[in-house]
Amino acid sequence: MQTSPSRTVARVTAAVVLAASLTPVLPRLVETLPALLEKGAVLAALVLAATATARLGGHRAGSRPIRVTAAFLLVAALHLPPAGAFLVLGAAALAARGGGLSGISGSGISQAAANFAALATLTVALRTFPPASAHLGLRGLIEVVAAFVLFQGTAIAARVLLALAAGNAREVLTRPALGRLAFEVLNPALAWLLLVQLELGTPLAFGALAGVIVLGGYALRALDRAFRELHAANQALAARVTELATLHAIGREILSSLEPDRVCRIIERECRKIFDVDFFFLALVDRDTNELRVLHRAERGQDSRVSVLPIGEGLASWIVRNKRGILVEDFTQPTPGLPFRPTVVEPGIRSALAVPLIVEDRVVGVLSIQSRRPHAYDDHLLSVLTTIAQQAAVALENARHYAMATVDSLTGLFLRDYFFRRLEEEYSRAARYGGSFAVLMLDLDAFKTINDRHGHLAGDRYLRALGQTIRTRLRGADLACRYGGDEFCLLLPETDLAGAQPIAERLRAAIGALSADIGGGTVRSTVSIGLAAYPDHDTGDLKALLLRADQALYQAKRSGRDRVVAFAA
Repeated sequence: MQTSPSRTVARVTAAVVLAASLTPVLPRLVETLPALLEKGAVLAALVLAATATARLGGHRAGSRPIRVTAAFLLVAALHLPPAGAFLVLGAAALAARGGGLSGISGSGISQAAANFAALATLTVALRTFPPASAHLGLRGLIEVVAAFVLFQGTAIAARVLLALAAGNAREVLTRPALGRLAFEVLNPALAWLLLVQLELGTPLAFGALAGVIVLGGYALRALDRAFRELHAANQALAARVTELATLHAIGREILSSLEPDRVCRIIERECRKIFDVDFFFLALVDRDTNELRVLHRAERGQDSRVSVLPIGEGLASWIVRNKRGILVEDFTQPTPGLPFRPTVVEPGIRSALAVPLIVEDRVVGVLSIQSRRPHAYDDHLLSVLTTIAQQAAVALENARHYAMATVDSLTGLFLRDYFFRRLEEEYSRAARYGGSFAVLMLDLDAFKTINDRHGHLAGDRYLRALGQTIRTRLRGADLACRYGGDEFCLLLPETDLAGAQPIAERLRAAIGALSADIGGGTVRSTVSIGLAAYPDHDTGDLKALLLRADQALYQAKRSGRDRVVAFAA
């Protein structure tokens, strides 16, 4: 694995700092080795205590315990010759495996360099400004606090400088452990108590206090572990609460909706609250064509294009055949339980969840979410998506049944009964609040010729294209229904007679330009349109208004066809 230039610079800088820290004090370390032997018992006790607490408080992934090793390092710096202080620090650094003993928590050579730079600075300061011979009084406590501030401050400054050299100062300065430095002010007090015991000549009390500090370090580590476990449990609980809230929202919204597009948008929106979603699609099975028709498809929140997938060997087809969901942890690796390696539809996708939409033990569609991260999902999330898919299947099936009862399957326009219920509502609303609306009656001019010459299949193909043309020319609030075989009726809410005329003309021109491919040729037709408006043509009866639109239609037929005629008394 290659090393980045910034990391190389950081390591070189750390090595330079480490060498610069040891160079001024190295002769002094050698000189004080004989004097250090006289305090072998204290040295051994400090090495053992510092090693134990450093091992407990060293930097580990996800761990930021409060450190107490600095107390023993201060005692070594203030009580032992310089060689002893560096031996204690070296032993503690090895026990912590490079973990932070002072300053900002971290690991590696940068942290080791910061530790030794801090101790070297403290050693030079103590040599330049010797402390009091005894630390029993208030002056001794103040000196210990000052030594701690210098030690910690130098370690922090060195760590920041090394982070700047590596280009990750922001990461270092925002570590959660930075805030815990305030809680480590206990170290100078503990160091002062240890020094007092040494100067009073009470080795048993010194050993007992050192043991209590070590046990305290163990307790702090256990407390840190418990805190992290509690934090993880809270995160898991929050995730479960979000999942339940999402499932409730989905159930409340989609089960009351009869619009497939809205159902899909709700599902996508709620899935993004739980899952890492870079790509989302929901497809329905078309049994007549043996295809999967993608009802909703989105990448990074962008609305989708509708597409068709043949049921073959793909992942979605496997879901349809096997009636169960699948977790793909990484598309670049084999997936357990899947006899083939699925292809990636969108570039960069690494992991996916795919589940079937099942109604009465019949797969009606497939729901899938995908991520650009490998291992973005697990088995629990697969079960959550399965629950969402069950609700989606019921909602989409309800929408399908509703469409069958209200929409003509050939043209996609509303059925006559539903249309007239809406027309009556519009008539009542306009009569009560003084609004306006227009009614258009349409009749194809040459549809019988299409059926006679080319057959009813050609006629059906033309009607299907005609329905699409009418739907695309309508405004959002407009309604259209198939009134009879080749007759249609349109409602234009909030539209007076003058506003309805250009709409009718555009519709007439669009139908006249329409040509339907019948597999060997094309067929065309024109349309005649009759127009009546409320309140211009109202007599107090909705049926009379419809009759006037119908009369206008026949006037258009008699006057040459392919035209729009408004009712005239």
